[in-house]
Amino acid sequence: MVSNGSAPHTAVREPIEGIDVSSSANQPVPSRAPWHLRVLWPILAAATWLASMVYIATQLGVSGLLIGAVLSAILAALIVGVILWLGRWTPREPRLLVSAFVWGASIAAFCALWSQNGLQALVDGTLGVDAGRWIRPLIITPVTEEGFKGLFLVWLLVFHRRRIGGLLGGIVYGGLVGAGFSLVENSLYLGGAVTTFLHSDTSDPRAIATLAATLVLRVVLVPLMHPFLVAITGLGVAAAAAARRRGARVALVLAGLLIAMALHGAWDWAGLAASDPYLIYKIYAAVMLPMFLAVVILGTSLRRRQRRRTATTLAV
Repeated sequence: MVSNGSAPHTAVREPIEGIDVSSSANQPVPSRAPWHLRVLWPILAAATWLASMVYIATQLGVSGLLIGAVLSAILAALIVGVILWLGRWTPREPRLLVSAFVWGASIAAFCALWSQNGLQALVDGTLGVDAGRWIRPLIITPVTEEGFKGLFLVWLLVFHRRRIGGLLGGIVYGGLVGAGFSLVENSLYLGGAVTTFLHSDTSDPRAIATLAATLVLRVVLVPLMHPFLVAITGLGVAAAAAARRRGARVALVLAGLLIAMALHGAWDWAGLAASDPYLIYKIYAAVMLPMFLAVVILGTSLRRRQRRRTATTLAV
């Protein structure tokens, strides 16, 4: 991933609406992580990503994994390009942008996958399979996925607070985490859909309809869901970065995270547990799409404002 010529990090004077780039003398020198973290982080990321790929291969076979990975990578590249374009005029560090995407595709995806399987087995064994059918989409999946994805943003808030870059920065970093996560998840679902279709009667209208419905869901709707949901958490984290009181910071982070979890739970419940097969599309149209458009409008508005500020500063 590249930063498309991103501007260097600058001093934060207006943490919510943008960054003041008027004084290069005040630009902080990017901090360098301790050597053991620089060594451990890529090893841990590679190991967890590889473990997720091995798990997908056990479910779909090597050919299914390759099909899903290629399709998912194409989608992820498009989404990442849009996110980087959105944050073009927001000062940021390329290494943090890369780390956000890698976190979503490695540790967050791995931890969410295995914690879900473990918690599902625990719920099924204690409360029964019928209860587990409802608890997984409503509680287990949204809490684990949004929680592990959001951990990167919390880390960013604690250790790189001044590098978040306002609300737009929260959207960009959150979107990249979600794009990385969807890269792994869609490898499983897209690979599974295509493999199932190829192993069925490809002339059967029902098989064709199932594949088409899955592709619409996974190619058009879902790839935007993870970046959108983590962007909501990112907005809470970005607002927390501007807050002076610790209690306000905690409340803002929790607010963003809980909203993301609630939306995720409604989405998964509609797709996995509801009796109405079309409810997921209804919720998407009535709830998800308006909120997604609101985040897009906010992001593009902040981008235009930051671009004007940068142009004005450079003209002085």
